[in-house]
Amino acid sequence: MIKKRHLLLLFAATLLCILFSSCHKYDGFKKHSGFYYKFHTVNPNNEMPQTGDFVVVDMALRVGDSTLTPMNHYNMLMDELYKGDIYSALRTMHLGDSATFIFEGKKFYEEFLGLGEYPNGKTPIFADIKLLKIMSKQSLENAEEQFEEHKKQMAHIEDSLIIDYVDKYHIDNKISGIYCIYKKIGSGEKPEQNQVVEILYKSYRLDNTLFDCSVDPDNPLSFELGKGQIARAIDIMVSQMSVGDEILMVVPSSLAFGDRGNEQFNILPYTPVVFDVELLNILPPKQ
Repeated sequence: MIKKRHLLLLFAATLLCILFSSCHKYDGFKKHSGFYYKFHTVNPNNEMPQTGDFVVVDMALRVGDSTLTPMNHYNMLMDELYKGDIYSALRTMHLGDSATFIFEGKKFYEEFLGLGEYPNGKTPIFADIKLLKIMSKQSLENAEEQFEEHKKQMAHIEDSLIIDYVDKYHIDNKISGIYCIYKKIGSGEKPEQNQVVEILYKSYRLDNTLFDCSVDPDNPLSFELGKGQIARAIDIMVSQMSVGDEILMVVPSSLAFGDRGNEQFNILPYTPVVFDVELLNILPPKQ
């Protein structure tokens, strides 16, 4: 009789555990309305996003053993699309917090990502999220106005910035409209369009600060000439170089990062840059 009572108590405890989620299959996670969560970093004194705010997050999605490419996600925080969606999860975070959320895979994939039928059955989707930035709609509008004003100013002064630079460094040679100077003269062949070439390069702002480079001869940058795989100025100049040539070129934004700039390198729109390029090799065509 005592053994039977113990078994009944054990069964009741297990049932309560299942019903009230005091213990569940996701170790270390807590249950929220519609998703599970585990915080890794918490900043309780920081602000939390509200509906209508724009948020920037680092997010990596995982399904089973597969990790999807991490993304920098920028979006307006909306009302719930469904109970327990990602917008609900973001409202639980403070600025600077990092956490892992477990979402119902089918709803996340089909309703939030809008990618059609979910191929993984009942497998959940894990999302590793860090909340990087919160901006109100008004703050964002002000920032966009300032950005547009800066674009106009840069478009207006870009030519004079280039002239000042080439005058300062006595660069008066022009090839295809690009100010340039040969730093080294090679004696190899010239590449033809659609051939794959290998180069070493350095990229500078006009204040001579380096923002990108590939300088290891054992690991050069390769690209197919004339296919738009690289800044237009490099495509143009390399097509006129010989193997062994090294050229420093002062490049207008229209042949570099254009009217959009480059967020990765913190290059603003209409920013002229300097490329230092050495043509190492022309690769034989692929069989």
